[in-house]
Amino acid sequence: MLENQANARSGHGIGQQFRERTRLFTAKVVEAAGGWYDREGTWTADTTPPHTRERYWIAGALYAAGEAEWADAIVGKGETERYGDIQFNIFNTNIAASLLISHRDKMSAAVRGKLEHLVRDGFSFKPGNRQPDFQFHGYNDNMPAKATAGLILGGQLLGSREAVDYGVWNLKQFRAMLVRSGINSEFNSPTYTGLTIRAMGEIAEHAEDEEARTLASGIEQRLWIDLAARFHPEMGVLAGPYSRAYTVDNAAHASCISSLLWFCLGDRVHPSPMLLFDKPDDLVLHHMGDVPFNVAQFCWFAGGEYHIPDTALRLFETKSFPFRAVASCELGAGEGTDFLARTSRIETVLLPDYAVGTSSAPFGSMEQNNSYFVTYKRKEIVGSYRDIGTIFTKLTVNGEVPGTIVRAKDGDREYSNAGEADILRSCANTFTIQSGSTALVLTHPHPSFDETAALKPLSAIGELIVLSAHGGDVDELIVGGVPRKEWSGEVAHGQWIVCRTGRLLSAFRPMAYTRDRQPVAISLESNANYKFIHSHLYEGEERRFSREELRMLFGGFAAEHASVSEYDSLAAFAEELEAAQFTDYYWTTRRVRYRRPAGKGRPRLELETSWSPGAMSPRYAAINGARVEQPLAAIDGVKSEELPFLNESFKSIPSFFPWKDLTVAWGDVPYAIGDRDE
Repeated sequence: MLENQANARSGHGIGQQFRERTRLFTAKVVEAAGGWYDREGTWTADTTPPHTRERYWIAGALYAAGEAEWADAIVGKGETERYGDIQFNIFNTNIAASLLISHRDKMSAAVRGKLEHLVRDGFSFKPGNRQPDFQFHGYNDNMPAKATAGLILGGQLLGSREAVDYGVWNLKQFRAMLVRSGINSEFNSPTYTGLTIRAMGEIAEHAEDEEARTLASGIEQRLWIDLAARFHPEMGVLAGPYSRAYTVDNAAHASCISSLLWFCLGDRVHPSPMLLFDKPDDLVLHHMGDVPFNVAQFCWFAGGEYHIPDTALRLFETKSFPFRAVASCELGAGEGTDFLARTSRIETVLLPDYAVGTSSAPFGSMEQNNSYFVTYKRKEIVGSYRDIGTIFTKLTVNGEVPGTIVRAKDGDREYSNAGEADILRSCANTFTIQSGSTALVLTHPHPSFDETAALKPLSAIGELIVLSAHGGDVDELIVGGVPRKEWSGEVAHGQWIVCRTGRLLSAFRPMAYTRDRQPVAISLESNANYKFIHSHLYEGEERRFSREELRMLFGGFAAEHASVSEYDSLAAFAEELEAAQFTDYYWTTRRVRYRRPAGKGRPRLELETSWSPGAMSPRYAAINGARVEQPLAAIDGVKSEELPFLNESFKSIPSFFPWKDLTVAWGDVPYAIGDRDE
């Protein structure tokens, strides 16, 4: 199967349309770039000046459009960090390799020499693409993916067989991960998954080494299939959960993945990157509304080589609802010793009007993670990003809330671009159980939080259930069985907050408490384009918290979701949940049981777990008394034989320990070496 799909990689029917869409985009880039750079490559705009990677990204589009001299000038003014005799940057170095593969013959001798020197320096150990943090070991997979492409394609171009072999070894590590896990560690990220796909696609297209091509092709196919499984074809967006996401991703606005998917799939994807050339005021962009940055970044995806397998194309095109995708992934340890290496179970359930996604453990040290994420239709027929809404959760400190507007600045100098803060950092360790459209979400403040608090004393700790209102407000609201006209006021402990937003009915029952016998205050609040349910775990005098104090702050909620087509009214949906029962207490572990009686079209449901505060996995988690299943990969309508590597015989990674030590150029990472695979 792998060989057949790899051989057919150019015949998937997206090639001509892809080229036409990228041509249209590139023509607009050339036009827009005239307002940002002069013909000598000097930045002239009043927005945030570009880093070198942005110069290289946009240069690829200019080379493709026949503007080689201008592209040379823009590349020529980009500088890369120097560490002793070595110049290296994980972005610049490996974008340079890509530019050389695609546009080397269009470059001046000076620019070609500059980029070749940078790529060759990237073959180094420290710093360089062979540094020990650039491997597939539970972290930011897009980084080792870039490094691997730079080694294989750069080594091929510059005659370094050693670099190619190292890159192939990296690919064998990636393959091994996809044998023992359903998907990669940096799973389903609207910002970063596309970067990993692009790197694998470029190796599959251009590598002369047959093993490299075959491995990269299989990896690319696996990533496309998982991505397609979580894509909602009627909304045109990637559903959650997300390993790493920013504000733009949380709002389902113009993201890396929406641009990549638009280039590949066309106007069924929302929003189109073409909107950036006449940006609507309400469109959220990364980097504080920085249009040139986003255009440059989207150029990178427009310049890629992609080989979408038939299985993924089928899933992108249509799904039989309800549709379910489950996968396991492996995560490395976060900072400190509390976020230990772990596995996570990620699940996405898609229905005609909405999708619910959860991950059982957070990625990294949780700041960018969305362990609970809902995407839904505001209108029956989605025609715009404005017709899509989202719901997610964050545990924040010191009054941080979504919707804060930030102006870009460098020291005392302010730039013209401003927008929503790029990220609302979450400080929660989160555990979830999902059964269909029901999610039980349990949280605790990061047990190592006191390390941060020592530098930043806390005056508030709050858990937020956030509803994005960019495309429309809450249409109807019931709290504790009583309708409310406004999203405001207090909520008593034990009350359900039930609301209608577009085509979605949602119900949230906060489960926040502390060792203090006083109930945690819960309120309905708003800021800018967001509504949120705020559980106030702490508000008071600014102070530092000990680890034990943080362990005794318990957050979380039960969340139920339904379509407006399932119930006669919001009141009928709310009434059905009033009979639900909760048990939630801490005694050596946090022990939780949620019982929902049978209702209209919904069976009886019981979710139960015993979980230690701060743990990476529970003592047990059960749905209707049975332990939660843990498949490697289970996607409705997809046979395991369609997933490359999953059913192949064992292939050992060759003995190879390439590092003299495990240090990195930009910081001290504790390490020890016992044996070297010798």
